[in-house]
This record gives sequence, structure tokens and C-alpha cells, in this order.
Amino acid sequence: MDHKNLLEQLERLDPGIVLFDNDFNITFINHALMVIFSDVPRDEFFGRNLLELHGLKPREKLREVFSLMKDSTRSIPFSIKRMRSGRQERFLLLKLMPLLDMNLRDSLNCCLVYDITPFIATAQHDLIKIPVSSGNGIRLIDPAEVLYFKAENVYSKVVTAKGEFFCDLPLGVLEEGVPRNCFFRIHRSFIVNLDKVSKIDREPGALTVCLEGSEARLPVSRTRTREFLGKIGLR
Repeated sequence: MDHKNLLEQLERLDPGIVLFDNDFNITFINHALMVIFSDVPRDEFFGRNLLELHGLKPREKLREVFSLMKDSTRSIPFSIKRMRSGRQERFLLLKLMPLLDMNLRDSLNCCLVYDITPFIATAQHDLIKIPVSSGNGIRLIDPAEVLYFKAENVYSKVVTAKGEFFCDLPLGVLEEGVPRNCFFRIHRSFIVNLDKVSKIDREPGALTVCLEGSEARLPVSRTRTREFLGKIGLR
């Protein structure tokens, strides 16, 4: 698979489709959506609110996701989220298309749902690729190429020697998915690739990390200093 053309690959698949109004009440779904959410009984889809199919915390995230995707200033109307349903966990690509009524009012929403788990994760939910926005598409980056991850509100920035990319997945999800023997969270805002550490600077009361191919100096929090130094064999 050409990892630079994930969206083109997904266009060949049959997406799940759900139609819902601005209050998140479901009106129609297709069979592919029921396959993706096979653990949800069929009758629970209809006459239900879309948000009610998720826990309290994911509901607010979904509200924010759909609000951002409907923002006309956002160049890419899709988002990637990790979602749990019953015992299943998936990485889903959501693409939103607001629909207009005869008076050109935005009254209905069509969301395409693609299960991209096989493209980016193992059966144990370990990330084998990092999905990032690239132009008008999605690029999949090998974790080994990553220098560090940086928290950007509820999203993340992925930094490689070739550039910086936006990732829809929050830092906590990335921390859970990348190889723990290679990546370490040095700070609440940073996860570094231990294989890319080129220099450590010790200053009174502070420790900073330099990485190959980057001019950034990243702080190591005091609570993580001892474990970090042990990870790289300097304790």
C-alpha cells in the first residue's frame, strides 16, 4: 500500500454511513455501519441519539469533533478517533458532509465511517503507523521515523526529520500505542523517541533533551528525570 494515499485506498472500501440531525438524532444508517459496530444491537441504532451510543466522556469529544469538521475554515473535513464499543476498540476515520434542505439550511449531517484499524494498528492495538494530515490527504508515518510527539490541546504534533505534521490522536493515545521500549514521555507535553536522543544537557534544576535532526531542546520534568535517565542507561 502507498502510505501517502490512504484516502485513495479507503475510497475503494464500502464505508459505514450514518445520517443524523443537528441534535444527533439518527435517521438512517447503512449495512456497512452495522458491520463496523457489530456488537451494537440493530434496534439500538434507530430512535436513539448518536451520542447515547457512547460513554459520557466520548460524547463531549464527539461534539467537538463534529463541530470542528463543520467549521468552514478547516481545510480537511475528516477526523481520526480511537473509539471503544463494548469490548472492541477501533481507530475510525470520520468524514462529515453537512446536507442542506430546500431552503439551504444546514439541517442534516451525513458521516462516512471507515475502520482504519487494520492500516495502523495490530490486534493488540499497538500502533504500527501514525496517521497524520498531509496536504489534503492522510499520510502514515512509521513510528521509527518520529523524533518526538508534542501535545497540541486535545491533538498532537508529530515531528520527524522531514517536517512537522498534525495528528488527530491525543498524546495519551499515542503513548499507549507506540513501542514502550523506544518511546518515553519525558513531560506532560512531550514523548521522545529514545533512539533519536543525541544529547542531554544538565543544568541546575533542569534537564533538557536534544534529538537527531531537530534543533528543539525539550524539557524533562523532575518527576520523570530518574526513570528517563534509567531508560537511556545514565542513572
